[in-house]
Amino acid sequence: MAGVSRLQYTPEIKIVRLMCTGRVDPALVAKAFKKGIDGLMVVGCYFGDCHYITGNHQAKAKMDMTRKLFKFIGLNEDRLAFRQCSSGEASVFVELVSEFDQKILDIGPLGGDGDTVKAPEIFKKLEAAEAVLAGEKIRWIIGKRTPFLETGNMYGEVFTEHEFNRAIDMIIVEEMEVQEILARLKETARSVKDLANDLTIPPARVFRYISALKRKGMVALDTVAGQTPIFQIARQEV
Repeated sequence: MAGVSRLQYTPEIKIVRLMCTGRVDPALVAKAFKKGIDGLMVVGCYFGDCHYITGNHQAKAKMDMTRKLFKFIGLNEDRLAFRQCSSGEASVFVELVSEFDQKILDIGPLGGDGDTVKAPEIFKKLEAAEAVLAGEKIRWIIGKRTPFLETGNMYGEVFTEHEFNRAIDMIIVEEMEVQEILARLKETARSVKDLANDLTIPPARVFRYISALKRKGMVALDTVAGQTPIFQIARQEV
């Protein structure tokens, strides 16, 4: 409608149309940032107006979770936004786009002064974030948001919004730490102590992650240096 109404907005914006914002994949959002975009805004219909019933609710939950993850890795979470307007509100859409564009200009380029972690390190963090967002655990917990808040889990325990957000926070921390461990092991074989020092994670927690990854066949023992086990990425059989 903005084009039909001859309303102008910045040419810096690239519009990607989807049938429903509920189809936005958080892993693709991280991938887009990894490729160098400075900001991304998801604009969906108003709650109650979704043709797919809960698509916009799902989209907001996904973007809220992705913003949490971005903040955790040192990326300014305001680079990602979720907004709402109807297809007939051309002027509202242009206003939303213009406001977001100005905010991104104020924040600055990706990995610059507007982010806690700078380039090129932020791109390594985004690669790990993409893997986390593509993982089963994070997708499962987001998919369970509505039933957990409304009807409860298999034991009938209903979560509060605060409790659910705390669970997401814990999963984000654990999954990011696991992905960063895997990234380090892809570079070279390392000991638990080396990984703990590199990533500033308590050695006991690193050992727990390594043990779990070994059980899954993702990590294997490379050698033993003195009395120190050295681990590597497990070789996949063809």
